[in-house]
Amino acid sequence: MPSGSRSALPHPASRAGAAPSGGQLVALPVERDDAELLRRLQRGDPWAKAMLFERYGALVERIARRILGTERHTTFADVVHDAFVSAYSSVHQVSDAAALTSWMRSVAVHTACKSIRQRKARSWLSFLSPEDLPELPARGADAELREAHDRTYRLLESFPLDERVAFALRYIEGMELTEAAAAGGVSLATIKRRIARAEARFVSAARRDPVLAAWIEEGARWTP
Repeated sequence: MPSGSRSALPHPASRAGAAPSGGQLVALPVERDDAELLRRLQRGDPWAKAMLFERYGALVERIARRILGTERHTTFADVVHDAFVSAYSSVHQVSDAAALTSWMRSVAVHTACKSIRQRKARSWLSFLSPEDLPELPARGADAELREAHDRTYRLLESFPLDERVAFALRYIEGMELTEAAAAGGVSLATIKRRIARAEARFVSAARRDPVLAAWIEEGARWTP
């Protein structure tokens, strides 16, 4: 390499590429701490944007799926895309690099909620067919489990949005109360109230459902 020249920073998602001589270039892993990642995100560095997606893409999609479930007309790739567009444009609001994970959870929650609101706003234009339903995340699950999954989310679709989100974060995603509060952008007291209301609503409705009633009775948490 000529003196004074700089090597190009490899894209974090790349693992190999063709060398100018026809050989194979293997990109070495690049480790950056969260503080540097945040600084470079706030500068609009393409490397930092790619790294943010690499670190948090799966988390954002998982949270979106937990909240949206079997929402019709939901393309999860679009929700994830929208979440990162929002993250890139609002990253200047983050002042503490240690809060990146919590912040990305909140971005995921906000984007999933926005997707639900948009769907409801245009629902009168929808003409749905079975082909419109998204693929269930639990591939290969037995018929009973898939049916319980569908019925759970049909119940959650009737919930007030704040309760639906609280229930999904706590009981489906399995977040601690403090994590769920941060992700929802509310106080600990508020998330506790929402979870309590959502739990009561869910148990009451599930016990009237012929499929979910059995799951409720078998589960130690909701067994009377």
